[in-house]
Amino acid sequence: MGVLAVLLFTTVAPVHGAATASGPDYDVPGGHFYTQANGDGSANGYAIVDDAGGPFWTWFKRYGGVAVIGYPNTNRFLLDGYLVQGTQRAVLQWHPESQTMAFMNVLDYLHTHGLDSVGDATYQIPPQVDNASAEAGFTFDQSRAVRESWLDANPTLKKYYLSDPYRIDHFGLPTSRLVDYGPFVAVRMQRAAFQVWKADGPSGIKAGQITQVLASDVAKKVNLFPKAAVDPAPSSGPPPIVNVPSVDIPAVATGYQYGFTVDMQGGRELQLVNLTKDAGFTWMKQQVRWKDIQPTPDGPLNWGEADAGADAASAWGVKMMFSVLDAPAWAAVPSGHFPRNPQDLAKFMAAMAAHFKGRVQAYEIWNEENYATEVGPGNINAGSYVELLKAVYPAIKTFDPNAIVVSGPPTPNGLMDPNVAIDDLFFLQQMFQYQDGIVRNYYDALGAHPEGYGNAPEQTVATHDMPSFSNHPSFFVRRVEDYRKLMVAQGQGAKPIWLTDIGYASNPAPPAGYEYESYLTEAMQADYLTREIWYIRANWPWVALMFIWNLNFQAEVPQNDEKWGFGVLRPTYDPRPAYLALKALPK
Repeated sequence: MGVLAVLLFTTVAPVHGAATASGPDYDVPGGHFYTQANGDGSANGYAIVDDAGGPFWTWFKRYGGVAVIGYPNTNRFLLDGYLVQGTQRAVLQWHPESQTMAFMNVLDYLHTHGLDSVGDATYQIPPQVDNASAEAGFTFDQSRAVRESWLDANPTLKKYYLSDPYRIDHFGLPTSRLVDYGPFVAVRMQRAAFQVWKADGPSGIKAGQITQVLASDVAKKVNLFPKAAVDPAPSSGPPPIVNVPSVDIPAVATGYQYGFTVDMQGGRELQLVNLTKDAGFTWMKQQVRWKDIQPTPDGPLNWGEADAGADAASAWGVKMMFSVLDAPAWAAVPSGHFPRNPQDLAKFMAAMAAHFKGRVQAYEIWNEENYATEVGPGNINAGSYVELLKAVYPAIKTFDPNAIVVSGPPTPNGLMDPNVAIDDLFFLQQMFQYQDGIVRNYYDALGAHPEGYGNAPEQTVATHDMPSFSNHPSFFVRRVEDYRKLMVAQGQGAKPIWLTDIGYASNPAPPAGYEYESYLTEAMQADYLTREIWYIRANWPWVALMFIWNLNFQAEVPQNDEKWGFGVLRPTYDPRPAYLALKALPK
């Protein structure tokens, strides 16, 4: 067992022991200052306080303080849309919408960043088990029963885990079975890892004792936290606290939320709102074509069905996102759909934001802008798209500061043909490279369209079993993980990703080019959709919102249209199995 593994645990049974450290601490305005976890023996350290950012000191004491969750080991910082602060055993995560504190799934975060092997070899934290397939379609309680049964192999540990009535909040569910590391067996959970000692160990540990890995210390040592967050502050005077940086936290980036992409027309607005609410979803997404509302540059704006849809959603407490695309001929590039002058769209979006303030909560700026079908052949250009965001973002915020601006999701593909499509990851890289990354200032959430084709949501190029649509990462849901890595590398880890269309298509008579739709039965569509959501929950804490593509397009397009197979309602508005499965999914 390595030296670091010896240091990064604390005894939790039979009593909760304090983490070993030495150094002074003292009161500061609104809280307390600690030097014990600074890592260098200096008088520098970390303050934990109550202020406008959040009542971290109050909740630190409520959780038992140093004796239970250890000394503060970071400043406060923004991570995946949450304001957080590390203590040695936990990472506190403030939820302003419910005015409560939670523990971050810090070991899930370790897994998301591909560090399971480091956790296993260096800190004796078992690798996370992928059990999504076995639990497909399970309720949360069913999944919990399965995960807790993994602890049957060690009754002492299971008794300890079950004795905490708030164990889900404190530790999360088990994410591994017990692994034997010689002197002890260990189990991994979402927020903690435990070791049950088979023999006497270092620092006075006795056989039979349970020790808890200092998960936040591990995350800190493998550099999961920003440097500014872990640099100790000096002790002279009230120490500075790393607070929210100069970026707005999107209002919905506080947990997973769900919506449907809908087609509101023909007076069915209230029916679609009711179907959305009945499924337990709280958002709707409607595509709005600019050309339909402003066909001439100087004529009146015809809000028409956009008004009716926004009114219906607002009246029944459902949030709305408009996805704006398709420039009118007078404003478009030659032989295309993209705006010739970004200011034309900015002027339109300013009017839209003013008109729909309070009824529309988010705007998606364009759709699949790396695809010639959406912009016109030869018009795929990441710099041009960034210029569009630069014009539109301030226009929206001027008239509705609370509106969330979502960047247009690229279409997943592996092509490099400007007359057809450009590789989605390459396009995003170009966006961030343009003008030294100025795009960072002009979106609140990154839009993405994870597309699985006929591949199960957990699969990759290396693990697929489909004979076609499987030789490139863009054919898999997990392509979005590459987006996330790019965002983190660009210093954009604080911003969430919105999955503005996720779906699987089942169509026994698909159009040419979409033959994979006939491979998926309706039952498989339901299974893959729910498995995708379970996978996202388990592995993508940086996702804030996901829209199912689509709710009712079977009633609007013929069966030989590729959109038909993605519908979760039949042309009669009766539910397909996918709708029922989504409705049954715990929210």
